[in-house]
Amino acid sequence: MDMNQQPDAVELERVPGEDEPLDAADVALLARLARTVSALDPVPDGLVERSLFAVTLAGLEAEVAEVMELQRVLVPAGSVRGGDTLEARTITFTHERLTVMIALSPADDGRSVRIDGWVAPAAELVVQLRQPDGNREATTDADGRFVFDGVDGGPSSLLVRLPADGPGEGDAPEGTVVTTPVIEI
Repeated sequence: MDMNQQPDAVELERVPGEDEPLDAADVALLARLARTVSALDPVPDGLVERSLFAVTLAGLEAEVAEVMELQRVLVPAGSVRGGDTLEARTITFTHERLTVMIALSPADDGRSVRIDGWVAPAAELVVQLRQPDGNREATTDADGRFVFDGVDGGPSSLLVRLPADGPGEGDAPEGTVVTTPVIEI
């Protein structure tokens, strides 16, 4: 190759047999290459789970709520449990048929997070917390309130299945699913 030639201008040489189907020698060579790559550059811990989580979320046939508000609220010391100042984070998600507001605060164990949430309009709905390690469900009360306690940090989203519209109230299909964007807890 000429030293003045740009790398993207290099034509690759054809390899004899590259258009042929794979044979046993090709399979053996690829297996050996896979072992070498695994030994020298293994897949990071948790990558497969995080990738599957992302693919699952992307594949949901769901409507996505929009993040409308993200605030940090400092709670004065002594106003809740006393001691050091707590930091709570509130996030509001909106959708044409639903608004979900959550407040994140440190859980009693000091490591995990408590999620207090409200759905409007208020209705008894199942809210699913989706994380790479698994999903959890809570049912809202008559006021639209729900809680997830002891939530580990990491990428998370909420999924809410809405009831079907009544006659004349619109054309949303039964079980319309609304999911929030993935946030870092």
